[in-house]
Amino acid sequence: MPRVPRLTATLACVLAGTVLLTNCGTPPELRPPPGVPVPTPSTPTGTPGADGSRPPVESTTPPTPGSPVPPTVTPSPTYGGFTAVNCAGNPSGAQVTDLLRRSPGLLRANATLRVLREPVCAGTWQYTVVEVTVPGRGGSPMQVVSTGRAASLILVTAGSDVCNAQVRATAPAGIRTLACDAGTPPLTGA
Repeated sequence: MPRVPRLTATLACVLAGTVLLTNCGTPPELRPPPGVPVPTPSTPTGTPGADGSRPPVESTTPPTPGSPVPPTVTPSPTYGGFTAVNCAGNPSGAQVTDLLRRSPGLLRANATLRVLREPVCAGTWQYTVVEVTVPGRGGSPMQVVSTGRAASLILVTAGSDVCNAQVRATAPAGIRTLACDAGTPPLTGA
């Protein structure tokens, strides 16, 4: 019989520890700032959701002969929002420089661009640093914040200070940190 109280005491300690740990929540430094969308976990295929409905299930039936085959869609990579990571060429530095050249009034016609820091991604946003050189005026770094898919990038802002209201309010934390906390990027390095 002496073992039962010890077992009960051990069980009580484990339950108390579990209650304490589950009530801790996310530490303040890891919580997204107000206004930043927080991703929600998706419901696994075939299991009921919170409302009892089931999500759509992809058909595994092969197409019948002679029927058109549906096009294959290559999914775009997705990135978390808290830390900016290398975009791995999606988008590439060249796609960002093309976006800059297409933006009216941003660059002189004779400016040359060189990517100093390849795009890094957080969420659907990108941060890139390019060197803009104008003959007779030299070169200077330009920070570029864009959003969207690689094939259809949208310029959010570009310049020496890209920490504007839109970036502060809506950019993922990883991009906001680079754009607002990093200061002016150096001319050298990638």
